[in-house]
Amino acid sequence: MNFLNKFKRIKKPLIIAEIGNNHEGNFNNALKLIDAAKKSGVDAVKFQTFKTDLYYSKHDKERVKRLKKFELSFEQFSKLAKYSKKKNLLFISTPLDLKSLDHLKKIVDIIKISSGDNNFHDLIKNSVKSNKELIISTGLTSLKEIVDLKKFIQDLNFIKKTYFLHCVANYPVDPKNANLNFILKLKKIFKDNIGYSDHTIGIDACLISFSLGSLIIEKHFTLDKSFSNFRDHAISADPKDMSELVKKIQIYRKLMNNKKEKYLSCESKERTLFRRSYYFNKNLLKNTIIRSNDIIPLRPGNGIKLNKKHLIINKKTVKNVKKGSIIKFSDLKN
Repeated sequence: MNFLNKFKRIKKPLIIAEIGNNHEGNFNNALKLIDAAKKSGVDAVKFQTFKTDLYYSKHDKERVKRLKKFELSFEQFSKLAKYSKKKNLLFISTPLDLKSLDHLKKIVDIIKISSGDNNFHDLIKNSVKSNKELIISTGLTSLKEIVDLKKFIQDLNFIKKTYFLHCVANYPVDPKNANLNFILKLKKIFKDNIGYSDHTIGIDACLISFSLGSLIIEKHFTLDKSFSNFRDHAISADPKDMSELVKKIQIYRKLMNNKKEKYLSCESKERTLFRRSYYFNKNLLKNTIIRSNDIIPLRPGNGIKLNKKHLIINKKTVKNVKKGSIIKFSDLKN
């Protein structure tokens, strides 16, 4: 099923609560995070799925120890996927090794490729085989590498089902490095299949990204920013932040609506009040030929419109008229 295409069609961004590893290996915490994400109003939750030994070199013992602690089983991920779908949330995860990908293909709605793996061609190729929509973060890349990535996806005949997120792989990202206008470059390269993966503090960058055209907004999510010394909590949105982001995106969607084929119905009253129509500028006797200096355009505009001036000039009055009276077609004759 093309989930993202539906969001594109209704012009609503997919808002993803990036839970990542903020569960810290505790399955019950993962469930609580899904519950909180649902209550916040997001559309999807995202995790990271990995087997540490297939993901990270054993030489970095401290990192490997932490990753082992955070590692959930495939069975637990299957339960999380089922739980998320029961909550009407899309379930997304980032595979960080090929074995994890094989399991995720069976349970996720969308596959996400991290910035660190946007050059891991075997992982991307195998993701494409699932025929599920693919999201790829573009952190760590040059513009040329992004263009090369596009060609690679095109060669796999999967460009229409792949979405590319602007991302700066730094934690947290200083505002001066957020580089949000790069989203406009991505838009030129990938059209509407673009979004933003945020690592800044707060929600402002996410809101700006929406105004620049992001179809997908991914924000790290935690129950508590001071949950532990694990880095990701501090850069995450808590439930209050995420709820605010969802509400503001709803407001931004209304503010950025595009209905300008005709004037808006809410302008109907003002359209009459603020527009002008023609009034007599002098007292005129019956059968007087009307000249330009005999009339004046004044508000409100509930008479003859300004673009109809040619239907007034050189006509005769059918009766005596007073200065300041509105001109009606019934006042005129040839």
